[in-house]
Amino acid sequence: MAFKLTYSDGQETDYDDDTAWEVDDGVLKMGRREGEWSVLVSPSHWAVLEVGGNRLKDRDDTDEKDTDEKDTADEDPDDKDSDEKKEKGKDGD
Repeated sequence: MAFKLTYSDGQETDYDDDTAWEVDDGVLKMGRREGEWSVLVSPSHWAVLEVGGNRLKDRDDTDEKDTDEKDTADEDPDDKDSDEKKEKGKDGD
């Protein structure tokens, strides 16, 4: 599975699906085949491993998005007219 590795100095590197990896006691092991590791990265040299390109958003980012966007999927401008017509019909107009 493709992943992105961020090293402790901030450098980011993307790896493709052909790279096997495993974390063992904090040591990141990488290679072309599982169990045949050609690169070992010390825990002090890597910071973040993102699998599948998905990274969790900060809570603050989510809150800002919620206040900026309004869900209008259930709103229909014609509904207001329909409600008014229903009210007039009840009154006997």
